[in-house]
Amino acid sequence: MANQRPHRRDVAQAGANKQAAVPSTKAAPKPAAAKRTALRATPAASRRKPEATRRSPIKVVAVVLGVLAALALVSGIAIAVLANTSAFQIASIDAAATEHISSADIAALASVPEGTTLLNYDEEAIRQNVCRNPWVGEVSITREFPDKLKVSVTERKVGMLVMLESGAVIWCMGTDGVWIEPVKVPTAEGQSVREAALGVANSLGALLVTDAPQTVSPTAGAPAEDEVFAAINTYREELSESFSSQIVSVSAPSMEAISCILSSGVEVSLGAPTNVETKEAVVQQLLAKYPNRITYINVRVPSSPSYRMLESESVQEGTGAMGDATPQP
Repeated sequence: MANQRPHRRDVAQAGANKQAAVPSTKAAPKPAAAKRTALRATPAASRRKPEATRRSPIKVVAVVLGVLAALALVSGIAIAVLANTSAFQIASIDAAATEHISSADIAALASVPEGTTLLNYDEEAIRQNVCRNPWVGEVSITREFPDKLKVSVTERKVGMLVMLESGAVIWCMGTDGVWIEPVKVPTAEGQSVREAALGVANSLGALLVTDAPQTVSPTAGAPAEDEVFAAINTYREELSESFSSQIVSVSAPSMEAISCILSSGVEVSLGAPTNVETKEAVVQQLLAKYPNRITYINVRVPSSPSYRMLESESVQEGTGAMGDATPQP
């Protein structure tokens, strides 16, 4: 019948079917939790990728350095093997003669041990050996493969020709202040040793220094450490070029008694190398005031100079004319 109520069992079955059709609300958190876990895992994974990227160049550099070290080791072994075998063994020394040293002497001075190669020779030892000759100023060493060593020598330039106080011995001194060797100065008939030495000094472009004190004891190849030479060099450095070019010789019995002879024949007593600029100015003033008449000027104390002069207007070196000492007005 249509109006009959549904049976309880039918109602219960329908409710069960309805519950099965509707999703359970208690199972919903599980997907959300999984989603949060996935979201948290994503940054961690993204952080690991840059870290791997940073380590990669370091590994590359390490590999490159390892390869270079291996190549260097192999090259070093190869060079060591070649350096100690007969390959590139020095068979000859090419040395150009200088004015005072023959090529044979340079080769002998080099003293290169037998069996030395172009890869294992001791350059500093060879240079020191060649420099045992006091004329040697600079040494250049180059290799010419396969078996030749070239040794080039530049001689010292003579800066002073020094006559010791006795006048019997004359020494060459380099521009670097190193004693070179004694020289013989032949004299012509009627010529003094000083005149002959001056001629030699002029030919060498050097300064003649006379009357060096007895305390001076030259040794070939050794530096000149006497104070008189330091004083002379001070004058040469501080005097003007125009004035220095007029000096033909210097007398240096002591530092306080240094004097010079000018190309005009005038003797100038300079004394110790102090107030050099003032001393030069006083000398130039007197020479300009009394042209061709001054024979001697004393400027050891430049504030109180004295001089000698002749009435004649022609004064030449070697005349012996001194006149009377006259203080500057």
